Amino acid sequence: MQGLSHRAGRSVRAHRAGRVVTGAFCLALAVTLAQTLSVSPTVAQNGPSRDASDTVLAWGDNKDGELGDGTTTDSSTPIAVDLPAGTTITAIAAGHDHSLAVTSAGTALAWGNNLFGQLGDGSTTDSSTPIAVDLPAGTTVTAIAAGDDHSLAVTSAGTALAWGDNDRGELGDGTTTRRDTPVDVDLPAGTTVTAIAAGIGHSLALTSAGTVLTWGLNSDGQLGDGTTTDSSTPIAVDLPAGTTVTAIAAGSLHSLAVTTAGTILAWGNNSDGQLGDGTTTNSSTPIAVNLPASTTITAIDGGRDHSLAVTSAGSALAWGDNDDGQLGDGTTTNSSTPIAVNLPADTTVTATTAGSLHSLAVTTAGTILAWGNNSDGRLGDGTTTNSSTPIAVNLPADTTVTATTAGSAHSMALVAPPPDLPTTGPSLPTTLTIAALLLLTGAALIHLAHRYRPARRPR
Repeated sequence: MQGLSHRAGRSVRAHRAGRVVTGAFCLALAVTLAQTLSVSPTVAQNGPSRDASDTVLAWGDNKDGELGDGTTTDSSTPIAVDLPAGTTITAIAAGHDHSLAVTSAGTALAWGNNLFGQLGDGSTTDSSTPIAVDLPAGTTVTAIAAGDDHSLAVTSAGTALAWGDNDRGELGDGTTTRRDTPVDVDLPAGTTVTAIAAGIGHSLALTSAGTVLTWGLNSDGQLGDGTTTDSSTPIAVDLPAGTTVTAIAAGSLHSLAVTTAGTILAWGNNSDGQLGDGTTTNSSTPIAVNLPASTTITAIDGGRDHSLAVTSAGSALAWGDNDDGQLGDGTTTNSSTPIAVNLPADTTVTATTAGSLHSLAVTTAGTILAWGNNSDGRLGDGTTTNSSTPIAVNLPADTTVTATTAGSAHSMALVAPPPDLPTTGPSLPTTLTIAALLLLTGAALIHLAHRYRPARRPR
């Protein structure tokens, strides 16, 4: 009997200890949830968006500091841009040899070459780390674009700003005067801009009405108005009757647009077939890209002499110059009509971007593929060897990418923010309820453990 009594005592003590441990765990978890609620940027008023990231990666050419890491040393693998402390980024863009970013506060950062004032800080001094663009007071930026030596931004008011080189009127302010701080693009009255794009010396804007405005260099018809005359103020692209545009892109000397029907229009230089109509003849008005049957396009981009598109099926198309394998079909043969990029099996693409001689794609898995010219390491695979088929960018472990952009010889990626608990919107009451239940459960278990402590047996 004494042995049984000892065993019973041990059993009671074990149950009591179990209650204490379980209760302590519940309390700790409840405190963790409460702390998350108190510091989560998605709960705090005026905090950054859930899509804002504190990490931007860059790789490739860095002779002007366009990688933003404080050096001018090239990198063949992604390195972190040295963002100001506490900064989170919502969008990125890469120019010829400068880089831009939009912050969650609606400001703009710039780094790299500044010979023409394209960093917008009021100077012409290069910077190898991000510096603030000197925006007009009260301005909130929502989108950006980078050309060869000029920069563009869309504001929350639906206006457009521009700065940098202006030799051909690419700033759209009615002059050809360079600007080292942003100036207003001289938009037609009543125009609201929703997106913007920049070529080597011309600019495009998409309006809320689904029309397209262009300005700047027009040597090859890239303004799309039926002429080859430059314009220092925005003019309307001569779209086919009844056409509504949903997205725009600019190559060096050509322009692209996606329509509501999922087709593509192209205009400007066509020396290498970058307009995709089966010819190499320039066009000063938009013409239809010769897409494969039953193809619907969701996104586009233009490089120096090649073009890229993403289909609704998650595949990628490419056309134009292919001397360095930038079309990604395993050859170096130009194509004047869209051909399929040779993606790895079971890969689905969400976005593509084109540099001068290389191409990038973001996959649904949050990885990046790259192909084409790899001098300076712009493909990000740790080598400087060209590739005519997509290869994986050597991202840091556990990195998920949400967006990518390509300059002339460098590349950048926006990294997804770290996951946090669902503490906003409809899930906030649920999270608070769980925390409260854990708190009560933990307290109750610990209370029971102490309340039903077995009596001490007399010796």
